[in-house]
Formats: sequence, C-alpha cells, structure tokens
Amino acid sequence: MVVAGVLLSAVAVVLLFHPDVLIVRNSENRYICGAYLCSEGSEFTVEFVHSVNLSPVIDTFRAQDGKIRAVSAKFYSFGAGMQTELNPGESFDFTDDGGMIISGLSREYESLSYIVGTVFDYHLTIGEERVNLCELCGRNAHVELYISRSPGAVLLKRINSHLRLRHTSG
Repeated sequence: MVVAGVLLSAVAVVLLFHPDVLIVRNSENRYICGAYLCSEGSEFTVEFVHSVNLSPVIDTFRAQDGKIRAVSAKFYSFGAGMQTELNPGESFDFTDDGGMIISGLSREYESLSYIVGTVFDYHLTIGEERVNLCELCGRNAHVELYISRSPGAVLLKRINSHLRLRHTSG
C-alpha cells in the first residue's frame, strides 16, 4: 500500500511539472494505447512505408501550444498523396541518403489520424523511444495522436491498465 502511494505521488509530481502528454488512442473504441510525456517544443516522428510508391515516409512534428505542428516531411519518391509544390516559407532539399525533405512546414493539427498496419507497420519515435504503432494498438487500428494539456485524470485513471508512460525532453 505504501509503494502504491509513493508511485501515485511521484506520478502526480511529474504531471504538475510536465503538463504536455502525447496520447496514442484507438479512435474507434477510444482506448488509450500509450502516453508519452513531452515538453513544449519536443519533436516526434511518424514513419511508414507509402502504400503506393512503396518507399519510406518520415513526418516530423512538434508539440506546440497544446497542438501538433508539422515540421518536415522526408520521402524517397513522388507519388499519390505526396506534396509536389512548396508553400510560402517551405524549402526543398535532397538528403545524403538519396531522400528528399520538405522543411519549414507550418500546418497545425488538433490530432493526427492513421490506419496502421494495413500494408506496412507505422512507427512513432519520441525521444529515444521507437514504438511500433501496430503492436501497440493492433493491426488495422484507427489510431489518433494528440497532445493532452491536462493529463492527470487520464493517466492516473489508467495507471494500472497497460498504459505506457514515458518521458522525453525537448
């Protein structure tokens, strides 16, 4: 009982000083599959293999003001669904590994939605941790990522139910 109290107190202290959490949720049943502490300005990536042109895509995002802001998109071939024109403030360059990257993105999202693992796995990288979203949420799951600025109730309620709580620094 004492250990549970200490653990609960430690989680509460962390939440008081670290209010932003990237939530990974199954959008069909609203089950929270994972939660990752992230500082304001922390970046994370979502990586997958494009189902049409069969090459990797790495989208980089930043936690900003309780929302998700696109930072860059790295890809290896043009095709369906890939950006082909630059918007004001964006830049295009080639990478050393033969990829192409569009930087200076400024789109802001309340949440990101994916159907993971229909053909290939999707991976979330936040801090030093790389998470297979198919393994975390299930193959063909409808997955939503969003920033929670008031995670205490969500996290404390789920502390004993397979919730993965990780810390990243910005």
